[in-house]
Amino acid sequence: MQRVIRDAQATSEGMSALQAKVALIQKHFPPTVASLFAIPRMGSGDVMEWWTELGGQPTPYADLNEDARRRLLETYEVRQTSLGQLADELQKRGQSTEADDLRSLLGTPELDKLYSLNGEPLVVRWNQRPPKPIVPPVVPVAPVLPPSRRGWWIAAALLALLLLLLALWLWWFLHREPVVVAPPVAPVPPVVAPVEKPVEPAPAPVVEPEPKPVPPPESTPEPVPEPKPVPPPKPAPAPAPEPKPAPPPKPVPPPKPVVAAPPPAPPPAPTLDNFACRKTAPKSEVPQFVVVLDTSGSMDLNIKAVRADEDWFYGPDINKLLDPNRTMRLTARPSRMDVAKESLAGMINGLDPKIDTRLITFAGCERTPDQGLFKFGDRPRLINGIRGLVPDEGTPLADSLAHAASTVDGRNNDAVIVMFVDGEDGCGQDVCAVSRRIAREQPRLRVNVVKIGAGGPSRCIAENTGGRVYNSTNAAELGNLLKQASKEVSSSTKCD
Repeated sequence: MQRVIRDAQATSEGMSALQAKVALIQKHFPPTVASLFAIPRMGSGDVMEWWTELGGQPTPYADLNEDARRRLLETYEVRQTSLGQLADELQKRGQSTEADDLRSLLGTPELDKLYSLNGEPLVVRWNQRPPKPIVPPVVPVAPVLPPSRRGWWIAAALLALLLLLLALWLWWFLHREPVVVAPPVAPVPPVVAPVEKPVEPAPAPVVEPEPKPVPPPESTPEPVPEPKPVPPPKPAPAPAPEPKPAPPPKPVPPPKPVVAAPPPAPPPAPTLDNFACRKTAPKSEVPQFVVVLDTSGSMDLNIKAVRADEDWFYGPDINKLLDPNRTMRLTARPSRMDVAKESLAGMINGLDPKIDTRLITFAGCERTPDQGLFKFGDRPRLINGIRGLVPDEGTPLADSLAHAASTVDGRNNDAVIVMFVDGEDGCGQDVCAVSRRIAREQPRLRVNVVKIGAGGPSRCIAENTGGRVYNSTNAAELGNLLKQASKEVSSSTKCD
């Protein structure tokens, strides 16, 4: 849990009611929906604080690019629809008070209170009363005082003068001479000027506004800082130790040239569980090691969830409303991601210091981010980055396997890939075909699959590459298996 903001303008009034609404949402919804509204708490100095159980860096809506804003508002609408459906269901059950509490949370978001945490919407300072309007100061109006005595005399004088003028005009009107009317004159026809057709003004030219330059979309930061990839060290040329013209002069040929005589058959490559020294491998050879960690949305389910639970949970949204107890059980801790993170951290700590670790994660079906190559001194930073990952979107199993294989040799040097996954490929790719191609082109590359939970990918990945499949629904059991496997990987670095 982390604090998002400290709100010095808010008061503790009604905080218990806000916390009750959060508890109501958490009772009926999984964390993905319940985390929509930040949790109010009273911090030091009696200052209101807003907290969230989501991990990651909170980003204000105003700092997002256009694409991120659009996706954030779409997710917000989905969460609001779920709240509205639950309110209707509670109303049908006769729980009107709870239904009204939920409906008070519905509406268009105030963008200055909206944040994004790894693509998930978060609203702070919700249901807060607006600040009291600022009343403009009342300007005093001077009272109308009765005119002074002097003012009355002036008004009376003006009135008398007006009456005198009116009397003079009446006397003149009555005593004026009569006006002699002249004989009528033939009327002269008026000269009618020709009506000219009005000239319509020419239409003003339409000036089209110049298109405003569209700022380029900002790149979404990766969950783990991506260091500059370090290319794997080129292996020593294999033909160097083989051409030995000295054996013919020797009276007794050593056994090594006899074993290495038939070059057509490539030497068998090691697996993760049997990484022993071989005569054909160069001395002091360090294997290349890559970890593929499934960060799809299903990794947020409970470690004991089965395939039927997964189909039910990702089915119609009404399922979660009708059976909230099952929803709470499937979203309870520890999740598949929790088990994978702790097991992977123990495995990395148990590796030989000479082994470097490359990490590859998921980001939907569009790409598989390569988080970079981490040496022994970078392992604490690697483990902290793994613990900060948040599961979301699809499962590009085949693409991640192909990308991981492209980062290692697997021909002249031993390489091992460990995949932490919980399901089949969800992006329409054939992972079995990819593993068969790896077996043909990289015979010294072995892929071991760790199946998290009751689900799991195709066994063909390990079978085609000579690897192993580890099954576990228990964090302690999985940690013991991987600790043993990591010791076997490290043993190959001690060859003399």
